[in-house]
Amino acid sequence: MQNPFASLAGLKTSPAAAEPEKKAESESVRKPEMPVVQSARIERAQRGGKTVTVVTFRGEPSVEAKKLWLKTMKKSLGVGGAIEGETVILQGDQRESLK
Repeated sequence: MQNPFASLAGLKTSPAAAEPEKKAESESVRKPEMPVVQSARIERAQRGGKTVTVVTFRGEPSVEAKKLWLKTMKKSLGVGGAIEGETVILQGDQRESLK
């Protein structure tokens, strides 16, 4: 009996041959460092009476770092949020969650 896949055996590549390409991609794409929270305060003014938490950071984190931090917080806290200038706004009173 003849193996129908015998002609494909020569096309098989080893996993070790594909690994260097993956390493090169991961080294070129670095995640930004997570920014450190300096202060978190709540506001209700000019927001229709709804409470939001305004978060400021130490230093000047990059926009990518703030986006990554915001995405992580929105997912872990289950709230909405946005970046407004140098601050990040989270819906609701999240001061205890940020400690």
